[in-house]
Amino acid sequence: MTEQNNTGHDVKTFIASCRMGEAQHSNNVTVIPLLSELVIGNGYTLLQEGIETGKVQVVEVTESGHIPELKVVNELDNDVIILEGEELIGAKQNRIVNVTLIIGSRRTVVIPVSCVEQGRWRYSRADFKVGSSHPYVDLRRKKTKAVTNSLRDNNSFVADQGEIWRDISMKAQRFSVHSETGAMQNIFEKAGDRIQESEENFTISSPDQVGFVVLINGKVVGCDIFGSKEVIAKVHKRLLKGYLLDAAERDFGRRGHKTTEDTQNPYEKVKTFLEMLSGAKLWSHPSLGEGTDMRFEEKKLTGFALIHKEQVVHLAAFVEPNPAL
Repeated sequence: MTEQNNTGHDVKTFIASCRMGEAQHSNNVTVIPLLSELVIGNGYTLLQEGIETGKVQVVEVTESGHIPELKVVNELDNDVIILEGEELIGAKQNRIVNVTLIIGSRRTVVIPVSCVEQGRWRYSRADFKVGSSHPYVDLRRKKTKAVTNSLRDNNSFVADQGEIWRDISMKAQRFSVHSETGAMQNIFEKAGDRIQESEENFTISSPDQVGFVVLINGKVVGCDIFGSKEVIAKVHKRLLKGYLLDAAERDFGRRGHKTTEDTQNPYEKVKTFLEMLSGAKLWSHPSLGEGTDMRFEEKKLTGFALIHKEQVVHLAAFVEPNPAL
């Protein structure tokens, strides 16, 4: 672990380059697009794109498998980007990726993952495909915080598997979902109509869009920002589904209630959030793939940024419950 260094300055410079676009609204969700001209060329193949070529494979580390790890084989001539939270469906059980990683060309890397399907430990297929949505934002926040603590205490990218299983079980109960294998995927299927009702209102708003900040019931809950406009354009819809699942659960507006936050200026809240991000202490750790993994040191939020070739590849941050934002 290394305290803030030049890579930390790269993160803060990138955050400072972001400006807010026009707010988009649906039900109890507001999305503020973030725009920047400080971006890189694509240069990366998304995991799903790589799998479709037949030259990228995600498999169990051994025939018997190991819950917190999977193996990625990249036989392409270019790098593959795997996003934090990406859901991998198949093999012995569904997993989500603990951190954003770049798998270099012609490299094989064992990656850290967490199980999101507690009741299955048998092969449904030999390898994995990428799911159609990211985890709901509360789960991403808890997982990211656990990984940060694990890095600091044990020098590993491991999450709290028990906490993840408990959280998915409680979420399923709140959505009245019964799943034989306890799969997170079944919750998204149950809430599909409610998510679709909102997601059509959120689009890429500008050629300069690199990310977004999401507010639910008037409070900032988190952000995803990318150094490549090509990447955000491809993953925008999938990432938002995770935020919209939590929004569906918290949708007080459907029940005739309003919160005091509903009338407050979202731009001021996002400005405060970005200032908090920019002012937070950072520390770094070598990534398991290419580049450097950065972690935010701030009581009111948890987050990370992956730096590669002195550029921000992916930055995500999530607000802890009950802040002023």
